Amino acid sequence: MPAFTYSLRVRFNECDPQRVAFNANYLTYIDIAITDLYRQHFDDSYAEVMESNGVDVVVAEANLKFLAPARFDEEIEVAITVERLGNTSMEVSSLISRDGEALVTAELRYVFVDIATWEKTPIPAPIRETMAKFGPA
Repeated sequence: MPAFTYSLRVRFNECDPQRVAFNANYLTYIDIAITDLYRQHFDDSYAEVMESNGVDVVVAEANLKFLAPARFDEEIEVAITVERLGNTSMEVSSLISRDGEALVTAELRYVFVDIATWEKTPIPAPIRETMAKFGPA
């Protein structure tokens, strides 16, 4: 299956005085896209999927490369690809683009944690099976 994609429009409040999307917002855009991936590919909401499996997921590492700016009111696309599924973590790459032009590339590592102890825990099978559909993992 190809990468999961999500489109959104850059809002005014996300921009600096030059009407360029502020750099921290790109992590928010990725988070919104991943949340929508869960919403579209599980019967439950993100929170319910995590809670019903006794887990949550946290960002352990993020690396972004800024190639070109997104500006106010432009429509951008966030593509999510699962690069690796480990025992307790997954590595995700993201490409944020506008009309085919790469704006930002990102590599993120997420760690699954037990919601009772906040200790890392294995990725539950239903989550692993769904996330495996979005990459070579």
